[in-house]
Amino acid sequence: MDKGKKPKKQKSVLLRVIAVLAAVFAVLAVFSFGLKTTYYEVRTDKIDDPFRIVQVSDLHSCYYGKDMKTLIAAVDEAAPDIIVLTGDIYDEKVDNGNTRKFLADIGKRYPCYYVAGNHEFWKGSDWPGSKREAESFGIHVLEGENVRLENGVTICGAARSVDGSLGWQGSIERCAEGAEGYAVLLYHFPEDIGYSRSFGRFDLVLSGHNHGGQWRIPFTNQGFFAPHYGFFPDYTGGRYDFEDCTMIVSRGLSRTKEIIPRLFNNPEVVVVDIVPGK
Repeated sequence: MDKGKKPKKQKSVLLRVIAVLAAVFAVLAVFSFGLKTTYYEVRTDKIDDPFRIVQVSDLHSCYYGKDMKTLIAAVDEAAPDIIVLTGDIYDEKVDNGNTRKFLADIGKRYPCYYVAGNHEFWKGSDWPGSKREAESFGIHVLEGENVRLENGVTICGAARSVDGSLGWQGSIERCAEGAEGYAVLLYHFPEDIGYSRSFGRFDLVLSGHNHGGQWRIPFTNQGFFAPHYGFFPDYTGGRYDFEDCTMIVSRGLSRTKEIIPRLFNNPEVVVVDIVPGK
């Protein structure tokens, strides 16, 4: 008998095991494909009336039904006071028709505030045109700028500027200078929370970027694996409470462009209710 060859029966068993594991993996990926809405509540004595924010992040122009009706319906069902978009809404490698349809719809019906992520800038010379396009839909694209709302909430939009005059962390500093009332920082990268907190000016930070860790450990708030970050990355999705502020990280909406599928990690629309009280 050739000692270098495995018995046929052993090979057959191994192939069956691999087939079963592949099938289980495929089923789990399918069940991790559907859109979900996640609700959070934060309390503050800085406002008098409840205020609802819907956060959309890391869309990457993925398809959500004809004319993006599935995603639009999820946003409408939440009935937001404002919508915030925390980066990677456009993508540099795919057609951005889905993003255009979505922004054109929400921009004419809701106040919308948008900060860029890394993929917008990876579009290179195309990003300034996409920024103008978003603004033509009524979307407020912020680059180190603050918008004070009538209810005492300040939307602080931190992102690198198109003209290069302001960097990522510099934009946080610029926002901190003008933060008033209940300050909500929109910033794509959650790993910079230490820098954001160093100013002591932001009450709520909304971020994205890490896609929920791509694979998540069921029944926990822990991502298992994320491309470019490896195993057990920090701040992949969910709520993180610190002494001076709360950060909520969206697991994002990208679900078709990654080689590694999402597992136990449905794409999500985030709803944040800011309510009066301590």
